[in-house]
Amino acid sequence: MTTILEPPPQEARSTEVAPAPGMLPPIGQWWPLLESPLRREILERPTAPLPHPVVRRILDLCDLERTLVPNGSIRLGENELAYLAGWRWIERD
Repeated sequence: MTTILEPPPQEARSTEVAPAPGMLPPIGQWWPLLESPLRREILERPTAPLPHPVVRRILDLCDLERTLVPNGSIRLGENELAYLAGWRWIERD
């Protein structure tokens, strides 16, 4: 028995593209542009999965409006967490 996955009808096809799983643009591109409430949301729990609206806004800021937001959770990696630690240190002064 063979299973065949048929493509959706033409009108249901999306023109959006899927990003690499769990990948965001470099943090240096979007962090300086991110609005303060969204920054605070990330800084309150930096190791937690990023909320969907935050990921959507990051993609929008990086001119990736047509990119699908992955269904799975996206977390900041080691480099992003180090960037945020440096950012916090600079903001203290």
